[in-house]
Amino acid sequence: MTTWSSEGQPAPRLGTGQIALLPAESIEEASDQVRSSYRFSDPALSELPLEQLLDELLNRVQEALEVDTVAILLYDEEANQLVARAAKGIEEEVERGVRLPLGQGFAGRIAGERVAIFIADVDHADILNPILREKGIRSLLGIPLIVEGSLIGVLHVGSLTPRTFGQADLSVLQMAAARAGPAIERASLFAALEHEHRVSAALQRSLLPKRLVEVVGVEVAARYLPAREEVGGDWYDVMELPRGQVGVVIGDVVGHGIAAAALMGRLRTALHAYAIEGHGPGRTLELVDRFVQSISEPAMATAAYAVFDTYSSKVCYATAGHLPPIVISATGATALDITPAPPLGAFPYGRCPEHELTLGTDEMLFLYTDGLVERRGIPLNQGIDALTDALTGSPSPEAACVRAMAELVPDEGLQDDAAIVALQNSPVPAELHLRLPAQPKTLAHVRRVLRRWLAHHGADESDVAEVTIAVSEACANAIEHAYSPAPASFELDASCRNREITVAIRDEGRWRPPRGSNRGRGLSIMVAAMDDVQIDRTDTGTQVVMRRHLKPQ
Repeated sequence: MTTWSSEGQPAPRLGTGQIALLPAESIEEASDQVRSSYRFSDPALSELPLEQLLDELLNRVQEALEVDTVAILLYDEEANQLVARAAKGIEEEVERGVRLPLGQGFAGRIAGERVAIFIADVDHADILNPILREKGIRSLLGIPLIVEGSLIGVLHVGSLTPRTFGQADLSVLQMAAARAGPAIERASLFAALEHEHRVSAALQRSLLPKRLVEVVGVEVAARYLPAREEVGGDWYDVMELPRGQVGVVIGDVVGHGIAAAALMGRLRTALHAYAIEGHGPGRTLELVDRFVQSISEPAMATAAYAVFDTYSSKVCYATAGHLPPIVISATGATALDITPAPPLGAFPYGRCPEHELTLGTDEMLFLYTDGLVERRGIPLNQGIDALTDALTGSPSPEAACVRAMAELVPDEGLQDDAAIVALQNSPVPAELHLRLPAQPKTLAHVRRVLRRWLAHHGADESDVAEVTIAVSEACANAIEHAYSPAPASFELDASCRNREITVAIRDEGRWRPPRGSNRGRGLSIMVAAMDDVQIDRTDTGTQVVMRRHLKPQ
């Protein structure tokens, strides 16, 4: 291995624009080689994504120098290694993920000493990468890729026949490096930012609810849209709470990227935990604020939390530095005039007052983050007014979300990410028709649905409790006795005629006999709770029909 210097003299270190001396060649030959290097000044190179840039660069170098192999190794600063990133003729370098330490071997010395190195005979040189010998490469020429004094990698070429690379060859390679180095650095930066954006977006979406809750008489819809450049910490949540309540949350963490998305996940989990403990909206946000204050790193977020009571149709809500909720009714959409509490994490022991309103039938509560309405140079009120105009006349939460995104998201995308969630107080259906998965966790959902439906039809507390217990037992039997562990479902229909409740549960299996001496009491519970219980077992399934007269109002 020899470096480009006079024989017996130490090789010069290459800084920006420096070329080590080569044996003299004819000026005419060098000029021909240099003229061919003009292809590297193509401005379109710097506009290519990293993968396409490297591929195009290798093709042009291979054509200009008429070599058999070309490779680019990029510098991994954290590992202090060179990593094979792109190659022609020795693609195995990239496929095997070759990594080389700085200062050792051919490419390692080029990077470590920042010198151009020529090897006339690979068989008699210090080569760490076995692929070079496996491919039968006889001669090598390589140079460091340096941008503004910083090493970004190594570019080397090889020949399968013995070859003496001269000054003109080095000139072409140096020209390629000078043009390609900044382009590679720029493309690498964009690729890293794009990767972080994808990771942040994936993390953000993984922390949002996979599906929204289903409650009789309540419709919900939501959307999350990442920013075109940086993902932030916007989130939404919808929760089923005890006593027929539904919680709706919207929040926005200050900041962008993975850190903001991770903090969002922590705040969403904390708020969810405090909410299901039964705290009201104001107290829940106060507890989340104390949680934010306890985090070691600086953190701040805005949030709004509303609790909808499905029995009374009342909404209790509180906001911490967040934009005002919007109520959508038949007469239009209106942003509520409230003074929010300070953002979460802004001041120790902040207080968060609660507000209350009643949602009429078909009215909606719409929550959103500032990424949807905030535009540079435009007053925030104009953005909120534009949103209320877009939401006016929306018949459902899904339609409201579609209109908001269609009217307020520009074609080029948002500068900040946005989250929205809408909840509607829908009419309770006269009859229930449900198809449910045959899983134990379905029972809690059945009880919640049935309680509201019964209350809507005028059942008092004792009627609601006893009918719910009987139906829950029938559903439990369908789940436990009718099926193997394979996925299955069952149906539940309920109707009310002249204050007589009729509930039918149908499955497609056959009930097994009770297992154990303390099992099989479900039927006796159903008979005790209902006025009439009929069980019809057939080869295609089992149907349980139960009836009960409600007490006079």
